[in-house]
Amino acid sequence: MDLFQALVLGIVQGITEWLPVSSTGHLVIFQKLLGVSSSENLVFDLVVHLGTLLAVIAYFRNELGRIVMSVLAYRSRKSPEDALRRMLALMLIIGTIPAALAGVAFKDQIEQAFDIRLVGFALIVNALILFIAYAKGSSGQRKSARFIDAIVIGVFQAISILPGISRSGSTIGAGMLRGLERETAAVFAFLLSVPTLIGAFGFGIVTLDKFDATFATAAVGFVVAFAVGMVSIRYLLKAVKSGKLWVFSAYCLVVGALVVLLTSL
Repeated sequence: MDLFQALVLGIVQGITEWLPVSSTGHLVIFQKLLGVSSSENLVFDLVVHLGTLLAVIAYFRNELGRIVMSVLAYRSRKSPEDALRRMLALMLIIGTIPAALAGVAFKDQIEQAFDIRLVGFALIVNALILFIAYAKGSSGQRKSARFIDAIVIGVFQAISILPGISRSGSTIGAGMLRGLERETAAVFAFLLSVPTLIGAFGFGIVTLDKFDATFATAAVGFVVAFAVGMVSIRYLLKAVKSGKLWVFSAYCLVVGALVVLLTSL
């Protein structure tokens, strides 16, 4: 991998990690277009995911900081707001469990799913999830999540481990279908991504059997993914608030259909 390829893939990761179009699926597609073997650049993939993870931590640093302090100082912080934040922390843990179990239990099967044609079919499924959320879940009014919401959203997040199924799209969509107000569903999905992505990064590093990235390509990918990720988070929040999930649904449908068609010729 050269620096240009690292730059392009960093941009792709930064945009698609938070827009509901599947970053993993798009990395598979662009690696194919650039002639980059995904199996030979596992460290690079982890590094650019770390970049977008730090982007969401930076973007929601105030809320995450308040949640952490409420948990650590639970004996001295007894206000209703702190109690709600501790409950939110528990829900984020609960919501992370399904993806953690699926990632460990189906590790080998998931690795075999990194096939560009399967990604095309998964993008079509992702388009359907987004359209259903747009059509059926846009009228939600609840401004706080419940434990059952965390479980349902967590199950959808586990499904999004498959390349082509967007983590942000499936979790936001699940929250909307559960009756959460659109912006509330989006913020919960972003907060839920933090423990999930930290766990996925740690698991990836521990189980990695070779370290193949150069410092230069990893640095370029990391910085670009972080910077672009910050912008895409802001854009997605605005898009969800204005009810534009159908745009991403149409995009995924078109791209998924093209991938399936071109790989079938």
